[in-house]
Amino acid sequence: MNFVKRAFLYCFRQKVKTLILFLVLAIISTFLLTGLAIRDASEGATEDVQTAIGGKLFLEIDPANQYDSSQDGYGMTYTYNGDYITPEILDAISKVDGVVDYNSDNPRGFWGAGVDFEYLPAAFNLSYTPYGESSAYTAALSSEKSSDFESGKYSLVDGRHITSEDKYVVMISKELADYNKLSVGNIMTMYCLDSDGNVKLEIIGIFDGTEGTSGNGGFSVSDIPANCGYVDYTTMFENFGRKIDGYTQIDIYVEDPVSIQNVYDKVKDLPELRGKSLKLSIDTDEYDVVSTPLESLQQLVNITIIIISVVSVVILTLLLTIWIRGRKKEIGILLSIGKSKLNIILQIFTETIIVAVISFVASIPFSFSVAEKAGAFLVSRVTTGTANLNVQINAAYLLPLYLIGILLIAVAVIASSWTVVRSKPKVILTKMS
Repeated sequence: MNFVKRAFLYCFRQKVKTLILFLVLAIISTFLLTGLAIRDASEGATEDVQTAIGGKLFLEIDPANQYDSSQDGYGMTYTYNGDYITPEILDAISKVDGVVDYNSDNPRGFWGAGVDFEYLPAAFNLSYTPYGESSAYTAALSSEKSSDFESGKYSLVDGRHITSEDKYVVMISKELADYNKLSVGNIMTMYCLDSDGNVKLEIIGIFDGTEGTSGNGGFSVSDIPANCGYVDYTTMFENFGRKIDGYTQIDIYVEDPVSIQNVYDKVKDLPELRGKSLKLSIDTDEYDVVSTPLESLQQLVNITIIIISVVSVVILTLLLTIWIRGRKKEIGILLSIGKSKLNIILQIFTETIIVAVISFVASIPFSFSVAEKAGAFLVSRVTTGTANLNVQINAAYLLPLYLIGILLIAVAVIASSWTVVRSKPKVILTKMS
């Protein structure tokens, strides 16, 4: 009779021991499946974060030693004489492999007083134009990439965002639109004190997020967020009061923050940037806020899987050692009829594997709820709400589970069978008698 047949017969005869081993292996399998599922879910979440958030490079003018000073009747005047970020530079950057988008914001880059509309009233009326007080507008290449929209503070409720192709367009708050009964497609006329002329802007987008900020707390019209909006850069450039040769800063969006250093090197080596008084830096703060907890979660789960594996080996070893000591008579008889030590160890290994095959499959339904609850618990403790895990368990986990399980069982069987391996057959037979 070979060791495989003996293993099946032993499992069938020793029903209580088989049941105990089944429960132990099922529990071990559940913990291992949970760990594997959470680890894969955290890796998937990290990849999603990399795609959704990406990384950023920050290119800006370098003011160091780039200002000319002069004295006039009002005091000392400083004029920037360094390089600006030109459209040619933007075009070169956009063609770099790994760059997916760019944006430039100029807060309060354009000021306009309402000619055919009114701003929400402030606590004080500081009228200094023929049409009342001006409010501030942020000039943006891509308003969708502006910080208030990326953070979720503002959200588009009608129309579309400003792009780099737009000219003389505006985005306003829903409060201001409702206050003046304005909608997407309407034309707003503003008086610009810098250019001393009227500017007509088409409303292409309406956003919310300023609700409840008007009240009476604003000192001036521009202090009320609902009175402030977004315009395109052409509107700012052509109504700024003086000629501007380009952008003072841009955010360069990189698809994968892991490779951001490589993109940084490519951008820095562009011929269009050589010799320019511009500073390039890496900005991964937004990605780090979300990815760092996820990476910590991955490390925690990996450590947990190792601990589970070690504890599982210890438990299995103790359990099998106790049972093997109670099988001295059986082992002695097998040795006396010419069975080798290896043959006996393979029988014990096969017995454990037979039970493991069934218990690993049976543990899958229990692992669903355990993994989901464990994932939610770890996210709440580690990521502080910055990410969600989509924890799933499917048949694909059976292969790594069985591989890990076979390895653990092999180690446990070898460790527990050490007394059989190191003892001589004569000694075992003597103890048996």
